[in-house]
Amino acid sequence: MKNLDLHSVSHANAKIIVEDFILCNFMKLPIEIITGNSIDMQNIVKKIAEKHKLRISPSHPNNLGSYIINNQI
Repeated sequence: MKNLDLHSVSHANAKIIVEDFILCNFMKLPIEIITGNSIDMQNIVKKIAEKHKLRISPSHPNNLGSYIINNQI
């Protein structure tokens, strides 16, 4: 599974990077996006996943800093 680590990425750049990563890997889902503990970064990822009607879930119930993006809802 491909992953994208957003540590040290600005929120403005994250919007572009996440969108590109999802679109480039749309046919290779699932993918993982690591947001860290930033609520703002998590919201950016959630908003973009919802825009593309993709399912987003934490990679582990105890780790809310990493999300799996999977096929449409």
